Amino acid sequence: MDWAPFAKLARTHGLKGELKLHPFFTDPDLCRPGDSVLLAGDAADDAGREYCVESMRGAAAAPIVKFAGCDSIETAKTLRGLTVFVPRKNFKPLAEGRYYWFEVQGLEAYDEAGKYYGRISEVIETGSNDVYVVTGGGRELLLPAIDWVIKSVDLQRNKLVFHIVEGLFEETAV
Repeated sequence: MDWAPFAKLARTHGLKGELKLHPFFTDPDLCRPGDSVLLAGDAADDAGREYCVESMRGAAAAPIVKFAGCDSIETAKTLRGLTVFVPRKNFKPLAEGRYYWFEVQGLEAYDEAGKYYGRISEVIETGSNDVYVVTGGGRELLLPAIDWVIKSVDLQRNKLVFHIVEGLFEETAV
């Protein structure tokens, strides 16, 4: 199955195996009771284990989750810090030119001339627009995720092409 990150398991809640969840998305349809999820390290290909969501309650921003078979605080403590992955098919398609952060993370970044700069290692939410952090060659490049900078995103080819604008590089005068 193709998995996508949904949330991080935080502290335990109570004595019966429940945990606080820090979701990356507040869409309640992404993870519901009865759904199968994968609990793993920071990547779905880490050795993980599938669990069934037994219950989920509380506010969408910080729900409390219980997994089938996790019936004690001791068991719940072993799950703290793991990432909850849900099937990618649970995510609604976005409008053309819009992407979930986990789709962009890991893309190779090239300028319009074809020069390679590195991979997108992080997506920072700033409120007005996201910023893609490109890491490679011993340096970090911050790309604002706006139309006149990001020229194309090709998820099939794992490639992002950007336009070099004044002030993008430290050595460029502003």
